[in-house]
Amino acid sequence: MFDSLEEYVKNNFDGMLAFGDVHGDYESFKRAHDYAKGENFFFLSLGDLVDRGHKPYETVMAMADIVAEGRGGFIVGNHDDKFYRYAKGAKVGFSRDSKQTLVDVGPEREAEFLKAYTTMIDSTAFSKFYHTFDNITFVHAASHPAIWETDPKIGKTEKSRFIVGETVNEIDEDGYPVRLYNWIEEIPAGKTVVVGHDRKPIRNVAITSPMTVPNKNGGKAIFLDTGCGKGGFLSGAVVMADKTKKFNIVTYMDFSQPEQKS
Repeated sequence: MFDSLEEYVKNNFDGMLAFGDVHGDYESFKRAHDYAKGENFFFLSLGDLVDRGHKPYETVMAMADIVAEGRGGFIVGNHDDKFYRYAKGAKVGFSRDSKQTLVDVGPEREAEFLKAYTTMIDSTAFSKFYHTFDNITFVHAASHPAIWETDPKIGKTEKSRFIVGETVNEIDEDGYPVRLYNWIEEIPAGKTVVVGHDRKPIRNVAITSPMTVPNKNGGKAIFLDTGCGKGGFLSGAVVMADKTKKFNIVTYMDFSQPEQKS
């Protein structure tokens, strides 16, 4: 099909919009997609399309169509992986939010919903646990040093880091696993990792704009989840190739309102 996704994007689009967790907020998702389509941008999801917002069916079906048409890419999040495993016949413990997602989808649409999810995630050219565009890696929860190996081996440990992040066996006051951030220090010099997943990174305070955290090596992490579907809004990063044809983040977008602002 093509040698790499980054070359595919450079050859067919004027840039890329990478966006954070949607969690069933289809209206925000559509605003972001309309913007990307109008700019001829590749549309890259950082995962977690469902749970919380009440239009999971519409969100997943639209993203699956975008991936199938080669206009967007998908990164598997922990909420997506749960429904993927469920669709494949695994025993899955559903949270209250996930149970509500199935209610919102409805029994008459559940088979179609799950098929769209599995087909999209199985589309390995466009859907993976992480995508790297030059010096920028997009992953749902956290990076792992395997990303920068010549021939990365992705096992259970790496997959857990990608979709859940670093956690300890403790629950915070909001009912979420306590997260660690040692992975940020593992990012090599000159490399950037962009994640969703974590609405309250490091300081346990909900972020209201994308947050950049540099490390001692000269690498950095960027947190893009500003709480869409959870009382916040959807944020995106505009990524474009410079004169040397290297991808760089040029601005951030806020899709909380019909008229976007940088």
